[in-house]
Amino acid sequence: MSGAPFATLNGIDIVSGSLAIPLVGMWTADVSIATDDPETGPCTIVLGNLTLHGTVYRADPFAGQTRARVVGGAAGWRKKLPAKPYGNPSGVNLSMVLNDVARECGETVSLPNDTSVGPFYARPNDLASFTLRTFCPAWYVDTAGVTQIGSWPTVTVASTFTAINQSPDEGVIEIATEDYASWLPGASFSSDTLDGTFQSYGSIYTFGSDGVFRLQVLTSDSGQDRILGPLHTIIDQRVSGARFYGRYRYTISNPSTETVDAQPVDVTIGLPALNGVPLNSDSISSYKPPVGGECHIMFLDGKPTLPVVVWTEGQPTMASLLGGPNPVARQGDQVQSFLPPSLLIVGTGTTGPFTGTITVANPITGAITQGSAQVSSA
Repeated sequence: MSGAPFATLNGIDIVSGSLAIPLVGMWTADVSIATDDPETGPCTIVLGNLTLHGTVYRADPFAGQTRARVVGGAAGWRKKLPAKPYGNPSGVNLSMVLNDVARECGETVSLPNDTSVGPFYARPNDLASFTLRTFCPAWYVDTAGVTQIGSWPTVTVASTFTAINQSPDEGVIEIATEDYASWLPGASFSSDTLDGTFQSYGSIYTFGSDGVFRLQVLTSDSGQDRILGPLHTIIDQRVSGARFYGRYRYTISNPSTETVDAQPVDVTIGLPALNGVPLNSDSISSYKPPVGGECHIMFLDGKPTLPVVVWTEGQPTMASLLGGPNPVARQGDQVQSFLPPSLLIVGTGTTGPFTGTITVANPITGAITQGSAQVSSA
């Protein structure tokens, strides 16, 4: 498409720049506007029928123009927040956590379905977006500047457009249209010049200083965010080894006193089921954990070749101390004792000293009435 598009920032013409709207996260715009008076604070970008509400993150004048970075929403997700603890035996609601973070960083968040994050959440001293990334794999800042928890809605482009260029190897389709608002992430489209139906996994609007405007729609075979996805892949590659320094929940199967087979509770972490993992209790005892119970697995020295079970839940089906095979009695347990069938008696009666024997009926029974103050058992 040739000719200058109708594009403004707070009513001021956009001379050049770009607007990137990712599948996950907040949209950003880097634009030059026709003024040397820097814009600040909340702002509105208009591109034809597409209006976006954001905040000028920074702006610097140069040669009669101003170069500005604009981010969706209130530019709060990049702020660093202090640590904060949460605890509730009945469960900490995600809405409480997100609303607290949003309020503290100045953002507005919309959570369609509330859920519990568990009985505890230790919010670290980190960027406000850390909490979003922790609990919300899908989130985005919409055109109104509101952070939506979930995915962009899937809609079908109904307006007229022309696919003027396609790069299948790059997954990029260049679109000519007057309906800019229909090409947000999640948009589904097809045409006679395209082979099949495509979906937007990110959109880039480019304003050329030569007066040429381009709309590039990024498609994906993997369903990955095309704008931030490559960066996330690089980060994942660099930190992937760090996962083996964690402690992970597994479900126990096929236990013995030496090993267990186990399946991960959270399959999204990317760790596999494990067989024959050593049961690392201690040097003086052993036990057999129950089937179906939960265990915690760690990797010694952070090596994926050295998994060990460091904790198990539930009552063990058996336990042994010092490797001995003999049962252990507890206070209150019934016991049987065996005495010699006849016992010698020596004593003094009313008529003087006497000796004799008595016959014992074996076994005799009783209960243990005293125990150790330092050791207890179930």
